[in-house]
Amino acid sequence: MQKAAGRAAKPLKGIKALGKPRPIGETAYASLREAIVRGDLHPGQRLVENTLSGQMKVSRIPVREAMRKLEQDGLVERLEKGGFVVKDLSAEEIEETFGIRAVLESYAAGLAAARMDRATVARLGAALAAYKEAMRRGDTAKMIQCNDNLDEIIFTASGSRRLRALIGNFRDFISRYRKRLLTCPENAVVSLAEHEKIVEAMEEGNVEKVETLVRKHLLRGMRIVLKDLSASGGS
Repeated sequence: MQKAAGRAAKPLKGIKALGKPRPIGETAYASLREAIVRGDLHPGQRLVENTLSGQMKVSRIPVREAMRKLEQDGLVERLEKGGFVVKDLSAEEIEETFGIRAVLESYAAGLAAARMDRATVARLGAALAAYKEAMRRGDTAKMIQCNDNLDEIIFTASGSRRLRALIGNFRDFISRYRKRLLTCPENAVVSLAEHEKIVEAMEEGNVEKVETLVRKHLLRGMRIVLKDLSASGGS
């Protein structure tokens, strides 16, 4: 029994030792938030201060500060007996978040379509080509990266930093579910086809068409996530 008790705990995925270039509490928060957003720390996973502080090589105080901020962000929730757990989203929260994203991102894409230039068109074409290659190789991680790059080009082209910041907050909140959308080959093929249509409409400068396509794309993703959540017994 003593031998088992002294056995080192298995390191948590996505958590590493922290450097000290900025306030350590802020660094701890950013590191934990990124691990949750990427899906390294999965919904329902318990987060223990001692384990986190040991793996990050910091005291418990910055970890505690980070957990409070993550709770305010809605990414973790406090357990009745103490400690925290990575929060799973309810069907209502997923539907609400995707709905808000559909409004914000379609507006951003419409702004970008109205401001489209040759350089942006070229970047979008290169991003689509990279997306296709990643899909051909079955590289889900690369597909997600290419998808992010494609969206970032569009949001940057909108010319609104405030809109980009708002979109970023809502994308982070839901991004841990995105692997579910691209892991399935059929979903990945449909997603690529939708992106191709969006880029084509942007090249044409057809603002209304772009906004409609982006909304349809996001709401389709919402239905897939909700279906998957229901199948797995989620709320």
